Amino acid sequence: MFRKLHIKLTAYMGIILIIFMFIIASGIYYFTRYIFEDGTKKLMQSEAVKIYSYSNSLKPDLSLLEDRFYLFSFNPGIAFMGNDKIEANYIIYYDTDKCIINNDKDSIVNSIKNLASESFNEKRDSYVIRKVGGINYRVYTKYFNNVLNPRVIQIYQNTINEEIIWSFLRAVILSIGFAGVFILLIISYISTGKALKPVKEAWIKQKEFVADASHELRTPLTVIQTNLDVVLSNSEGSFEENEVWLDNAYSETRVMAKLIDHLLILAKADSKEQRLDISEISLTEIVDNICANMENIAKKKNIGFELNLEENVVIKGDYDKVRRMIVILIDNAIKYTEKGKVTVSLFTEKNKKILTVEDTGTGINKNDIDRIFDRFYRADKARHREGGSGIGLSIAKWIADAHRFSLTVESEYDEGSKFTVRF
Repeated sequence: MFRKLHIKLTAYMGIILIIFMFIIASGIYYFTRYIFEDGTKKLMQSEAVKIYSYSNSLKPDLSLLEDRFYLFSFNPGIAFMGNDKIEANYIIYYDTDKCIINNDKDSIVNSIKNLASESFNEKRDSYVIRKVGGINYRVYTKYFNNVLNPRVIQIYQNTINEEIIWSFLRAVILSIGFAGVFILLIISYISTGKALKPVKEAWIKQKEFVADASHELRTPLTVIQTNLDVVLSNSEGSFEENEVWLDNAYSETRVMAKLIDHLLILAKADSKEQRLDISEISLTEIVDNICANMENIAKKKNIGFELNLEENVVIKGDYDKVRRMIVILIDNAIKYTEKGKVTVSLFTEKNKKILTVEDTGTGINKNDIDRIFDRFYRADKARHREGGSGIGLSIAKWIADAHRFSLTVESEYDEGSKFTVRF
């Protein structure tokens, strides 16, 4: 599923990139052509004025040129048009029938003569590109409104070399564009994969969460159903005779209630509904109160319980959640310790309040230690259900992270574990 999504996202990104690159490349190409054509038109205009000035053999009429600062007259009959030059041919029309041509290409002259006639009739300039004999020609026609001697001068040039250059430019832009799109697609594929990674992990965790939650809930339900079936099958039995089966069913309802409570906490945590009620709380008082109850449980298992408590340790946090976190850590230590002892220590080190819960129990394998805070994860899958559902440490980790506390674990297999909270 995620592979298909990955490919689809990359494809969509590729389409967007191709459209974007096409717009940019087209903009660069046509803007360059526009600037070039505009510059060429101005050069042809200057050339027409220069030819007109030469043809008159008189002092040039400076009012004929819009960009007058390019035209300088040194004496009658000589005009300099700056340093710009243009390789082009010209035709001078004295009227629609009489003209002077500086070459002998009649086919071109005949093809563009109508432009001169239009210029005479409409008394205006024109700039067009016309195809003659399969070759494109750029034609600039300028009308000179001289009362005594009106004239039209045509400047024309072929665009063969330019077309070669423009074709080369198009090829370069396309090559760079395709190469750029290909490189960006690779980058997009990699970045999309990285973006999808947390989504994929969350989806897998959610899938595992649903499966594990169903399994954990099914187990006590099965036990309850089995015990109640026994009671129902012995309809003539007294309460005392069925008490053991009813006790078993009741115990499992308590297990289910605890599990559902934990699931609700995690669900609210995921939906950001859990809010912290921050206040100044006595960590010394909380730890002392919890350990007083937990010590009795340790004694029932015939394991030692040691408490090292520093007085007047105060922090800011949510009382109920901090208490729950500490209960989970100590309860977890007692559950997984069959012999030896559990040691709880609260102290201050370099202005940091530190709580450690250390046991001499089964410990955690190095391969499992990175996943110990994952939901429903238990290092020993075959462990009896008294080991818990595997979400207690997940809740403890969430509470620590929500308070910006640091919760870490150190462990050696068959030697024990040490959980440390830095407040």
